[in-house]
Amino acid sequence: MASILIVEDEDSLRNTLTIQLRNNGYDVTEVKDGEEAFSVLEEKKFDLVLTDLKMKKVSGEEILKRVKQSSPATEVIIITAYGTIQSAVEAMKAGAFDYITKPFKIEEILNILKKALEKKNSYPEWIHSERC
Repeated sequence: MASILIVEDEDSLRNTLTIQLRNNGYDVTEVKDGEEAFSVLEEKKFDLVLTDLKMKKVSGEEILKRVKQSSPATEVIIITAYGTIQSAVEAMKAGAFDYITKPFKIEEILNILKKALEKKNSYPEWIHSERC
């Protein structure tokens, strides 16, 4: 079962994503902000991180960079209500698997998660255990 960290400051969206992903067989941990995410990421390694881009104090971009430094095989998907071409390009250059604008359909998220996890699972084993 793939482990997913959801970082979303909007309670209703975070709760909806958590329920939907758990109903689809994922092991989900949810946090409401980037500071909580950093704390959880120090304790546990995830297969995938789904994070909002715009949050107070710690942005999704900072979470993306931290995840990619500490666990290169972990895929990160950015979600945002404030999507721009520039922020999408920056996220992809920093290693995001995908960039999704709100509102979105849960089917879209599920399809992207499946593709991201397939990519992660195709990496050689040494990448999965590497911590920079």
